[in-house]
Amino acid sequence: MFHPLVFDNIRVVLEGAVYDRDFDGAITITNRSDVMDMATFQRLFQIDFKLAEYAESDQGVRAQMQLRTSLGDVAAEQLETPLVEHIGCTICIHFYMQLEKPGDIPNSAKEITAILNDIWGERPYITQTLSAKLPEHRIEWPPPSWENRVTLDFHRKIDEGNIDDLRLLIEHTIQSLVGLQNYVDQT
Repeated sequence: MFHPLVFDNIRVVLEGAVYDRDFDGAITITNRSDVMDMATFQRLFQIDFKLAEYAESDQGVRAQMQLRTSLGDVAAEQLETPLVEHIGCTICIHFYMQLEKPGDIPNSAKEITAILNDIWGERPYITQTLSAKLPEHRIEWPPPSWENRVTLDFHRKIDEGNIDDLRLLIEHTIQSLVGLQNYVDQT
């Protein structure tokens, strides 16, 4: 009999819990993908969403939850051989936001980190990646806006023993969306 992978079990629960929040009207799912990378034999599931009232807004902060597993994890699970230290998958959360007239970038980055640390209790490792689009014939410096990708990385694998934690993870993600959206709206 076919036994689903740890990745598949977690993906089904994660996806279902996010869709539950969409059906509740708290968020709107804007994209999802389930990818098998044949070059590296990795699996990736990601689901994107915004707060429901910002679903159509370009200024709406977007969350993206990513679940990954590698060839080593899949092979160890299927072969029942200890090829990796701990069989499981990783979860990472990204937030994408437009910073219009960002002013002082270092202070903005500190404020964003503080918002997230208040919600997550300084648990995940937070990085921010800023980018600006510079059209070919209209290069302005400094650019009028920046896209900030904020990444929360937990630096550990999860397995079926963590399934009960997924709803709390989603709630923290939604709280983060609210806090980051309030920040964007005030700047």
